[in-house]
Amino acid sequence: MKDGWELVWEDDFEGTYLDTENWIFETGAGGWGNAELQHYTTRPKNVRVEGGHLVIEAHKEDYLGSDYTSARIKTQTLHSWTYGRMEARIKLPTGQGIWPAFWMLGEDFPTAGWPDCGEIDIMENIGEPHTVYGTVHGPGYSGGGGIGQSSTVPGGPVHEDFHTYAIEWAPGEIRWFVDDENFNTITDTDVPGEWVYDHPFFIILNLAVGGEWPGYPDQTTEFPQQLIVDYVRVYRDPTFSLEDLQSDTLHVSDLVMNIEEKDEKWEGQVMVTVVDSSGNPVEGVEVKGGWVGVVTGATERAITDSEGIAGAFTGRKTSFADDFTFCVTNLSKTLYSYDKKQNEQTCITKTP
Repeated sequence: MKDGWELVWEDDFEGTYLDTENWIFETGAGGWGNAELQHYTTRPKNVRVEGGHLVIEAHKEDYLGSDYTSARIKTQTLHSWTYGRMEARIKLPTGQGIWPAFWMLGEDFPTAGWPDCGEIDIMENIGEPHTVYGTVHGPGYSGGGGIGQSSTVPGGPVHEDFHTYAIEWAPGEIRWFVDDENFNTITDTDVPGEWVYDHPFFIILNLAVGGEWPGYPDQTTEFPQQLIVDYVRVYRDPTFSLEDLQSDTLHVSDLVMNIEEKDEKWEGQVMVTVVDSSGNPVEGVEVKGGWVGVVTGATERAITDSEGIAGAFTGRKTSFADDFTFCVTNLSKTLYSYDKKQNEQTCITKTP
């Protein structure tokens, strides 16, 4: 039991078969969106439970047109969670082109699609003997633009021993751990797009071969490779209840625009003030806006400060006759909703 946390779900892999009440298989090839080389199967050769461990094993072999086989399992449609501590004790494989991962996708993946559903990579490794990665992917910051951090794992190479990889996930914040050492924290103000991590997610474990990020196996890569999992556990914070969360609304209370001549162009600057339903300023709100008639240098996103002010949004134009117009298009912050009807004003227009 983890101090301060309440265990709500676990798989210790104590049986002789994978528990199909906890996991389902994903199978097939096709690159999986990353130009990977493996074909995922359900064969015991590739995925099995033995000696109290889950073993996912990658082989170099000709199989249904692919040169490699491996396995990928997930809790989708069976178990999903919003917030908590997710951890697994894992011994990693190693080698060029080997890509194990312990990660999560938003439960709305079938309808929202990726990356709008959100992706939380609890642990990824790309064959490096001492380094793992923790990352999030969402709208506007996916793929190579994901927001994350690497960690140097203490001790010997990661394929020689088990380590515990975990996240602690709360509204507006995710923290990453290796062996209980926090190496990365991301909040809703750290991502350059929408924060999409306040809804249910399911867990995935897989071992990929090749791909655009890790590269591809070479003459140094040995097979088979094994991802060995001792357990997967999910905890909740017993002091925290989703039902206790008090959401509020946001609206624009003020828009201020200034115009000045700069470098032989007119530049407009807009400050946006955001408040809650009681009129109190709200910090950390992502404000998105759009300009009309601006030709260069348009700023379209900013975060409110402690006084609820976001900006300056800037835009430049060369015409002396046309008006500047700026409109707020969206406000977003964890556990708040945007009530446009309460806006004192949504757009502001000014003539040079």
